[in-house]
Amino acid sequence: MAIKSERAESIIRLTNLTKKFGRVTAINNVSLEFSKGLNIILGPNGAGKSTLLRCIDGLYKADNGRVSVLGEDPYLSNGLKTQMSLLSDNYALYDHLSVIGNLKFFGRLDGLKDAEIDESAKRFLKELDAMQYINSRVYQLSRGTKQKVAFCRSVLNDPRILLLDEPTAFLDASASEVVRNFMLNYEKEGRTVLFVTQKLDEVTRFNGRVVVIRRGSVVKDVTIEQLYGSMLRDIDVSIRLATPISLKLAKSIPGFQEANSAKPTMVKIRVRDYKSINKVLSYLIDNDAYIASVDYIEPVISGLSSGKVGD
Repeated sequence: MAIKSERAESIIRLTNLTKKFGRVTAINNVSLEFSKGLNIILGPNGAGKSTLLRCIDGLYKADNGRVSVLGEDPYLSNGLKTQMSLLSDNYALYDHLSVIGNLKFFGRLDGLKDAEIDESAKRFLKELDAMQYINSRVYQLSRGTKQKVAFCRSVLNDPRILLLDEPTAFLDASASEVVRNFMLNYEKEGRTVLFVTQKLDEVTRFNGRVVVIRRGSVVKDVTIEQLYGSMLRDIDVSIRLATPISLKLAKSIPGFQEANSAKPTMVKIRVRDYKSINKVLSYLIDNDAYIASVDYIEPVISGLSSGKVGD
């Protein structure tokens, strides 16, 4: 089936999309367009993020509304299958096949030859430091290694559109960086990447558009700059220290919440907004503290709170 072209700025188009599971509405009348480049969906557990990706990939049929990818309905179009790939939240691998057996199986479905699969598989596995598991059966692997293999599977066919569900889940820092760089390279090549996450720290590693969803509905559609500047309020921050400080100093930090010991190397604080963090860090530096890292903890985003509705 031939793929029709849409406007260049609209690769994926959702129009009044609704998806239900029994009485539960996972996606509620969502209208969005995603263009080439890196697109991010942020939301808590149960927001409907995974369901949204599966509707775009054509695994789920919309109950109401329309999904259009490159001008076609992904639920009906066979032509889209080789141009799009989904990294799902459950690995989508066969436990009793080897790593290379899985990759060959899925690669063949995409029309790849075994030589092509072998070359790409070895390259990706090597980059992710998982080459040593190429002949291992999937059930023998750790969650992190399964995630690495699943990511390899999702990019084997060199897709034009890449859908990623929590792509760095369970990955070590080095492998996470490889995945992020891969996403950025796809963006530079003019491809479309849509990835979902519940972690603000993951989102803020990129500079692009962020769609915030809650309980199946769009709450905000913003840039990273807008996310920082207008949405973050009363942020919990974890400050890791390279060397311990006194508990007295820790308790004197503005917004102090708790410390991890009598001679803390980690301090949790609450600040009014992201701009306040610089003042706290300056205070610590002025008191001879050595800061190793700063991490946001469960930020309170305006209009976004936890809610359990089919993720």
